[in-house]
Amino acid sequence: MYNILMHSDEVSRVEYDPNHPFKPGRGKQLLDLLKRHNLIYEDNQKVISPQPLDESLLLLAHTRYYIDLFKRADEGEFSLEMLEAGLGTGDNPIFRGMYRFALITSGGTWQGAQMLDAGEARFVFNPIGGYHHAGKNHAGGFCYVNDIGIAIMDLIKKGRRVVYIDIDVHHGNGVQDLFYKDDRVLKISIHESGMTLYPWSGFQNEIGADAGRGYNVNIPLLKGTDDEVYVEAFESVVPPLVKAFGPDIVFAQIGGDVHKEDPLAHLRLTSNGYKRVIQIINELSPKIMATGGGGYNVYKTSALWALAWATFCGITPSDHYAGVVGGMMYGPEAHAGSLEDEPFVAKGAEKDEYRRHAAEVVDYIRKQVFPIHGIGRA
Repeated sequence: MYNILMHSDEVSRVEYDPNHPFKPGRGKQLLDLLKRHNLIYEDNQKVISPQPLDESLLLLAHTRYYIDLFKRADEGEFSLEMLEAGLGTGDNPIFRGMYRFALITSGGTWQGAQMLDAGEARFVFNPIGGYHHAGKNHAGGFCYVNDIGIAIMDLIKKGRRVVYIDIDVHHGNGVQDLFYKDDRVLKISIHESGMTLYPWSGFQNEIGADAGRGYNVNIPLLKGTDDEVYVEAFESVVPPLVKAFGPDIVFAQIGGDVHKEDPLAHLRLTSNGYKRVIQIINELSPKIMATGGGGYNVYKTSALWALAWATFCGITPSDHYAGVVGGMMYGPEAHAGSLEDEPFVAKGAEKDEYRRHAAEVVDYIRKQVFPIHGIGRA
């Protein structure tokens, strides 16, 4: 089966605002890195230009009222109602073509999920998707349309069991809200604590409600947390829950803003911890739908996504240009043309505090969530 990369030159040219930190051009930089490191030439790999989403599918995750406001904003109208819906703010500015932009980015995620469900692919990566903050009736956190929610909702309506894993540094609040009372989707978000970062949510006691109680899992970590503590927490919680749930497909939002050089957040992961988490996700399901999401150091984000692609595809990067112009003498890489970082390890009292907090979160999940899934029972 194929490994599919969704890429749109049209989307890569979009700009929210010249000074806005969200850069859709990351998709083009990713493709360039994949070519440079010989990661996109296998016979079982395809690059596909996504088709715009059928507008009727927007209603799977959004109200008609919000979609109408969104379309009117795209057409040049402006009203107080739009501001109340998060449209026209600093985070979510109104720009020409934003409705088509949302349809194409959402179309990539929906199309990829359909290909996986039909057995046409083993892994699909839509780096221009991953808008996990968009709500039913509002935009937020640079997100206008919740492509993840649309694609998942369509699958569960067909009887599929879905796991959603979110490793973006920000809590996936929009996806959580859509499925908070639903036991057909197991949602796991590991992120910087809402005590110090937008969207100020995603605490460990948010475990779902009604039928969905125990199917919403949050692993909030202290700012400054490094690879070691992050991976320990992830390994302690995610594999046992996913295996107990038994998904037909795993969605993974793999935002690159967990990197220690990201300007908008405060976790301190390197490519080493990030790649280890991707390896774990890759072992959890024969069908994986990955999306991009956050990442505001454009080069580091693209490099992390290139490593993720290589890991999901089971291949090793090799730089054609190392040692020549654009390689280790003149490239932006940290060392010798590699996509990978030098290790970073927090030490002393701060490391003890990161580990203590993570252990408390994991212990809470083991006590409150694991029993619901039959984990730990004799």
